[in-house]
Amino acid sequence: MSWEKEQERFWGWINHPQDLSMDAEAIASVLAPHTHISQAEALGIYNNAYHQRLVEVSSALFPVLFNTLGRELYTKLWLAYMGAHPPRSGPIHRVGEHLAEFIRQHPSFSKLPSLADIAQLETLLGQLFDQADEIPYTLTQLQALPQKDWPATRWRAGLDWTLMNSRFDLEHYWQQMQNYRDAAGEPGAAEFGIQALQSIPDTALPNYLVFRQKQRMQFQRIRPEFSVFLRSVQDNQPFAEICVQLAEQFPEQEIPSLSLRLLLRALELELLRT
Repeated sequence: MSWEKEQERFWGWINHPQDLSMDAEAIASVLAPHTHISQAEALGIYNNAYHQRLVEVSSALFPVLFNTLGRELYTKLWLAYMGAHPPRSGPIHRVGEHLAEFIRQHPSFSKLPSLADIAQLETLLGQLFDQADEIPYTLTQLQALPQKDWPATRWRAGLDWTLMNSRFDLEHYWQQMQNYRDAAGEPGAAEFGIQALQSIPDTALPNYLVFRQKQRMQFQRIRPEFSVFLRSVQDNQPFAEICVQLAEQFPEQEIPSLSLRLLLRALELELLRT
């Protein structure tokens, strides 16, 4: 067997939680004997230590999820997740890139729908933080834009922001959890829980903006009008088409003033690029 095949087989024994007893003979054929235990038992100890370390590292990437569930449940979730999605090479934050969807499909954890939203938000916060820096489109550039060019102007969405939908009050819960963590609260023992939003959001429209501004990750609830505006920017629509979309969705509003307010808000948050 080639060295590459040996490495591939060894990685297969350690890259996800598993019972190695079924492969004991194969493991013994490639690993040196151990003094007191079998090669499979020794590799099993290493496998467990490796994944416990990944659980520990992930708790720093998903601190709100960790403190929501507590160490025992969080470890159970992550061991199950890594069994379905073994770690692969690349930035460490990618280890949890499929976690939200895994929770939504899990027979037990899916019964707590807020967990998937928490995982999704923490995943996005990590992913967006690592995006390359870009120069934002500025108010000065907008002021220099000839009026005749406004209808056809397209702004590119920055790589460091995105939209998501949740029916839970993530902002309030994040603040509560931050205070709880600052007070050294025991993970999983908080006496408060996440609350549903008082008004049920339109699931067709994202209601949270997740973004990086001046190297600081943030998120905030946004109104439907801003959601339509930003989604149109993501679709690379020209300004005239953005105004049409707003008019169709909000016919009772004065579209020229509304579109300008939304554009200025996007500039303030440094969301647009050229």
